[in-house]
Amino acid sequence: MKILIVDEIGFIRQSLNQKLSRYDISPVTAESGEEALSILNMDFAIDTVLTSLFLPSMNALELYKEATKIERFNDEGMIPSLNFFLMVTREHGSSSPKMKELTRDALALGFRDLFIKPIDIDLLVSKLKNSESNNSSTTTENDSAKDNKSIEEDSERDQKNNIQRIDEISELKNGLHALKKEVCESIDTLLEEVNKKCNLIESKNA
Repeated sequence: MKILIVDEIGFIRQSLNQKLSRYDISPVTAESGEEALSILNMDFAIDTVLTSLFLPSMNALELYKEATKIERFNDEGMIPSLNFFLMVTREHGSSSPKMKELTRDALALGFRDLFIKPIDIDLLVSKLKNSESNNSSTTTENDSAKDNKSIEEDSERDQKNNIQRIDEISELKNGLHALKKEVCESIDTLLEEVNKKCNLIESKNA
């Protein structure tokens, strides 16, 4: 498997490159959407793209749309479509309705799965191998139709799970904010009581 890693942060690209190289995976890296598209136009051996949601001049959804316009052929004919996987931070997944909407749109657009940074490499490799297995199992038209249906069902199920995961993270964040507010209010109340007692003692001593 050959995978293109797209992220503007060099440390993330280097870390994923080193870790994935330990498996039967050949990573290629790009720091922008433009560089990624240039690589995809030249290297048709790449079958998977792992991209950050936000890139210097375009987001992952725009990269996906441009990449699907590339005609991918080899000596045997048309090459299967690229598998796209999305990387987001916890803040992207839960910070605002707009961020949640973008991740949902990405999954609805055709991204196969969503990974929260820092990425669990074992989980990532498992998902990558699974996508490779699904693509290589299409040997006849009937089998291809069945596999495509299975992939669509798996993709739909994964999308629902990812959306639920984002909602759970958002709920947890809101809960923590509420708890923080409650604790702060309790501390303020205690401080007021302490100040009252201090003032009372000072007035008696005076």
